[in-house]
Amino acid sequence: MNLHLKKALRARLVAIASFVMIVLILPIFIWFNHDHPTMRWISLAIWWLPLLFALPGMFKGKTYTYGWTGFIILLPFLYAFYYIVDPDKFTWALTLVILSVVYFLASVSYVKQYALSQGIKTNAEAKKAKGIE
Repeated sequence: MNLHLKKALRARLVAIASFVMIVLILPIFIWFNHDHPTMRWISLAIWWLPLLFALPGMFKGKTYTYGWTGFIILLPFLYAFYYIVDPDKFTWALTLVILSVVYFLASVSYVKQYALSQGIKTNAEAKKAKGIE
């Protein structure tokens, strides 16, 4: 196993662990933030449900999934960042912000290291490998 593949697998494990922790913590955080039951369910649908679509691709190791979840991870990041100024919710919010940043960095690292392990060094080489150019 080459060095880039080892780094890619390590980054993938960190990404999966942080993403799963976000998926587990976010609904608890949302549930205790809203008093009205309808707002709880609406918030879960908006902020949490889109994260679940990424789980199958992540566990299969699809690099494309790790690429587009970099955008989806902004949902819990922004939700938590909004509540970070509230002293009662600071710990939960900070935890989610940190996990979101860790996930983003790990997913970008996984995609890059996996590409390097396959011998793809530039975007032009990646397009040529896929037959686009």
